[in-house]
Amino acid sequence: MLIGERAYGEEWPQEHPDRLKLYGGYQKLFGIDGKFRLDGSKTGLGSTFDWHDGLGGDDDDDMLRAGFEFRFNENHAIGFSWYDINLHGSRTVDDDLQIDDKIFTVGGGIKSKVDLTVYRFYYNWSFYHSDKTELFLSPGMYFGNFEAKFKGNLVFDPDDFNPVAGEDKVKEKIQAPLPTLGLGVEYKIFPRLKAILRTDFFYVNVDNIEGTLAEFYFGLEYRVFKHFAVGAAFDRMMVDIDYKNGKPKGWELDMSWNGGLFYGALYF
Repeated sequence: MLIGERAYGEEWPQEHPDRLKLYGGYQKLFGIDGKFRLDGSKTGLGSTFDWHDGLGGDDDDDMLRAGFEFRFNENHAIGFSWYDINLHGSRTVDDDLQIDDKIFTVGGGIKSKVDLTVYRFYYNWSFYHSDKTELFLSPGMYFGNFEAKFKGNLVFDPDDFNPVAGEDKVKEKIQAPLPTLGLGVEYKIFPRLKAILRTDFFYVNVDNIEGTLAEFYFGLEYRVFKHFAVGAAFDRMMVDIDYKNGKPKGWELDMSWNGGLFYGALYF
């Protein structure tokens, strides 16, 4: 047992309880940028297209974010967070786009919808405590469910010899787990006000997958009442994953965004 650690059932000499934290709030995303590639099983390597220039996609989004954190004692905690990003795009194609086994040709319209759901599971090990400061390591796992839909009115099918002047659509669903290692600090500016700084990073290059994930989070939280707090934070996320499954069909996802988070939290 580490020095200063207390057993699960013992009372902590703290003014504010923090055994269990439940939080939820509103997050405004801005500066959304991204590139995608969806290969075809027949046509092979697909086009790498820009979310803004290639698809006329949104650069901001409004969403909800929620999670919890449970502390077993002063040194050990587990947590979970969830949020869902929904983006839309629409424009006239000015350069042929190969998406999956379809080719969206010049002059046709293309509408797109992207849904990215992010789940984060983590474990915090607090290795340093003082009256004002807590430092912790945070290994964890990010899971991203990526679903994209593309609909066009001038689409070429490689099974035909000529372009088809009609509507067609492509739908892809991708799951991308990435383990991460984080480092964070909490600092009590005043008894009721604390600052939270956390960064997570991981790089993997194994078999058919190569990926990088980085997140930077800085926030302030104010304890309004004994069991209730409000907070605001800035969040920066970058993820780049390239996957080849040993067949012609593979994919690449390269996205980044900024977020302003406003939340309420219950403590028990």
